[in-house]
Amino acid sequence: MRFSFTPEQDDFRNEVSTFLGETLTPQFWAHHESTELPEWSPSFSRAAAERGLLGIAWPEAYGGRDKGLVEQAIYMEEMAYAGVPQEQHRRAIQQVGPSIMAFGTEEQKARFLPGVSRGEISFAMGLSEPNAGSDLAGVEARAVRDGDEFVLNGEKKYTSGAHYSDYLWTVVRTDPQAPKHRGISMVVVPLNSPGVDIQPLVDPLGRHHFNKIFFTDVRVPVDNLVGEQNRGWYINAFTMDLERSGGAHIGNLRRLLDAAARSFRGAGVTSEAARMGLADLAITVNVARLLSYRVAWLRSSGASPNYEVSIIKLLASETTQRICSLVVNALGPAALVVRDGPWDSGWGSRHVAAIPATAGQGTSEIMRNIIATRGLGLPRG
Repeated sequence: MRFSFTPEQDDFRNEVSTFLGETLTPQFWAHHESTELPEWSPSFSRAAAERGLLGIAWPEAYGGRDKGLVEQAIYMEEMAYAGVPQEQHRRAIQQVGPSIMAFGTEEQKARFLPGVSRGEISFAMGLSEPNAGSDLAGVEARAVRDGDEFVLNGEKKYTSGAHYSDYLWTVVRTDPQAPKHRGISMVVVPLNSPGVDIQPLVDPLGRHHFNKIFFTDVRVPVDNLVGEQNRGWYINAFTMDLERSGGAHIGNLRRLLDAAARSFRGAGVTSEAARMGLADLAITVNVARLLSYRVAWLRSSGASPNYEVSIIKLLASETTQRICSLVVNALGPAALVVRDGPWDSGWGSRHVAAIPATAGQGTSEIMRNIIATRGLGLPRG
């Protein structure tokens, strides 16, 4: 593989940077903070779509630019590094859209993909459940076929962005008699359907990102089944690899590391331990960045880098914790003062938020198991 970008890829990164400089004006941020939610900005998603900066690697037929997956990773890294609110489109572009391209019908592709590429259709992920957590083979929400419809009953938990999304990309049990991994199906649920009850889950910092969702006799057309019935486990594994492999992890890490360096300079922290800690973390972040682009390159070559994306996810979540711990330990109690409000980005809130990140997108334990069994070939425990 190449360890440098092509001139065309460098030009594309410059294009993204130019767009960000033109779009993220003081006027944009004022509008965003007064009318939109912290992570969610339909106005930004529309602006990016108008410049052709959402479905970078998507086919032109679906509103994309037909570029490579490395360019898609460049876009995701730059957007995350700039701290832009992407939740209107991020899951739909990064995970759901490519999964529909891989497993959906032609009708589903025509129905969903153009709207996603225009920033008009958003998806939430309906995966975890109270009794399943990260073990999606243990899902209990049921979908029973009734003519041309599925009837859904059950509960989802920790559902990101359901309160502002249009659809739920969700796994449900369609064959309770089959082995756990083989009785699950992937279904798209309109979140305005009768019987869907969305309830907020507010975290200890007062932020509303997650939700609980209750299904009570929710009717969904059979046409919303993605892929084969009872094969949803394998579709979701594909979707989760996409979630873990994006450049957003790396952009977020770089942004956090730069914030740590600024905090040290502002507080006059010059200790050898702090300096060496930052240097060590900078090396880790750069290793993770190289791995992220290796994954993009492998995917563009037709490979399925399953354990590699688990390495990136593990590095990203645990390095985030290390950066926050380094700053809090260096600055002392002053770093733990948590300001009020949903727009807070102080080190106290960052430190608290870094802890549950090791459970998101699959726990660190699950990631280590994937690396051990699929990457190192060790036997399952």
